[in-house]
Amino acid sequence: MEDTRPLAVNRYRDTRAGALRPGDVGRTVRLAGWIAAKRDHGGLLFVDLRDAGGTAEAGVVQLVTHPDFESFDTLSGLRVESVISVVGTVVARSEETVNPRLATGGVEVSVESLEVLSTADVLPFQVEGDKEAGEEARLRYRYLDMRRGPVVERLAKRARFAQLVRTHMAERGFLEVQTPILTASSPEGARDFLVPSRLYPGEFYALPQAPQQFKQLLMVGGVDRYFQIAPCFRDEASRADRSPGEFYQIDLEMAFATQEDVFEEVELLMSRVVHELSSKTTSTPFPHLAYADAVDRYGTDKPDLRFGLEIADVTGELGGRTELPMFTDAPAKGHRIRALLAPQGAGRSRKWFDGFADAAKRLGVIGSWLQLDPDGAKGPLSRKLTEAELATLAESVGAQPGDAVLTTVGPRVAASSALGGVRSELGRELGLADPQALAFAWVVDFPMFERNAESGAWEFSHNPFSMPQGGLDALRDKDPGDILAYQYDLVCNGLELSSGAVRNHRPDIMEAAFAIAGYDAERIRTSFPALWNAFHYGPPPHAGIAPGFDRILMMLEDQANLREVIAFPLNQTARDLLMGAPSPVDDGQLNELHLRVVPPPKPT
Repeated sequence: MEDTRPLAVNRYRDTRAGALRPGDVGRTVRLAGWIAAKRDHGGLLFVDLRDAGGTAEAGVVQLVTHPDFESFDTLSGLRVESVISVVGTVVARSEETVNPRLATGGVEVSVESLEVLSTADVLPFQVEGDKEAGEEARLRYRYLDMRRGPVVERLAKRARFAQLVRTHMAERGFLEVQTPILTASSPEGARDFLVPSRLYPGEFYALPQAPQQFKQLLMVGGVDRYFQIAPCFRDEASRADRSPGEFYQIDLEMAFATQEDVFEEVELLMSRVVHELSSKTTSTPFPHLAYADAVDRYGTDKPDLRFGLEIADVTGELGGRTELPMFTDAPAKGHRIRALLAPQGAGRSRKWFDGFADAAKRLGVIGSWLQLDPDGAKGPLSRKLTEAELATLAESVGAQPGDAVLTTVGPRVAASSALGGVRSELGRELGLADPQALAFAWVVDFPMFERNAESGAWEFSHNPFSMPQGGLDALRDKDPGDILAYQYDLVCNGLELSSGAVRNHRPDIMEAAFAIAGYDAERIRTSFPALWNAFHYGPPPHAGIAPGFDRILMMLEDQANLREVIAFPLNQTARDLLMGAPSPVDDGQLNELHLRVVPPPKPT
């Protein structure tokens, strides 16, 4: 990351190390930075000086000194990553010593004076060079990891991303509002992070899982369009696309808006972000997929649409019509028969197919396969189906000789989900997806309710504050399992970027929806008092969404893990190795907060 802005003259530097070019030959310059590397060539000492925020390509210049200069002995004795300020003359490198890999590779600086600003101990890992460091060491010494270049480059893009979001949203008439960090605990969603109150013994604040209620209250208060890059806190497990503890989202809400209004604004924002911050391609409008359709065709509600390889339903063709019991019995059990093409799958090992069958079994479905070997069909299905049935199965997914067909039999969602993971795996292995394409899509028409597998009771599938499609009439007249909600997800390349909804702003509809999920009116009032009360004083219809800021950046930067786009991330077990958090506190602090620690029971 090169920074060629002019600097104010001070005692440390008057020029960026990475800014020097052949046109500067003859200039006397004052530079400051870190010693990146040293090379002693028989009386000549060469030092690579790396400037703040620099990288090996753009922020480094070579210094040269020899034993006649006082600086020689001092520089010789310093470890790499010590910090120095030098004054010297810019000279041209000889033709045979020009380094074309560096922007400054045509020049070097002959050192005339030196000031040591700080010294470095022996490093826990190598900062310069290509040698990889373990993630634990990188997080524990994050400041050293930053000096290696890529982390700071991604932080710079993160800053440009935030600035672009603010500029764009302001241009679109959105008002940036900061909502509270200390708030009330919510009975819904993930686990809260609780903050004990010193002034009110036994009572707690909670860090917001999202500004959900506050942004809806802003709509009631007359704010027409709101946004913020909001910090959110959830006590949940880590995974590659989710940071434990905290994350940021581009939170927005619109009054007098439908889901189509939200789609338009998000598509404008995403298109601009992709165009201005990356070389990737995308197109608008984003396609819409009903939730049920996405699961049926792709085995997931966050499909990667950069390639086809769709799941086929062959229940009608093979269910109840073969001599194979699992196919024959499927319709009577309400089960589906799904099929997926595995290109070039005829050459895969038996171990791979057995792994698929085992994974399917763990999801409660039966997995089997057919290999279309040029010498003849192979696999379990080849022995159970007629030639005509084998041809029907192959034709359903477009299989050719050399391919394989995977099948599942079971409940509708599970049968597709078992194939969805394999579809994603095949897409990666076979390079089916264009790495430069960003295939955004809207997944819509989510079910409002789902049954709890253990209790059989109805529960909210997603956001309980969403407006049911059909409103009060649907809640009264339809089976809860048939009610859809105005809920939507923004997905891209197999990654969920955001969830949003048209909000349920009417108390009568809210009361009826919560009643299906087992809440009486009193529980609603006590669980969500601010929102419940506000909705009795003229709330406008409103809708919103909150795309994940970190996830979008991870996608733009082609990073497999969210930690790579965060300055100071927690590790996979939610520990801050740099600062040593979480950590015990002393008895005085606990007494002040009226708390005591109850150790967990010892394992028996």
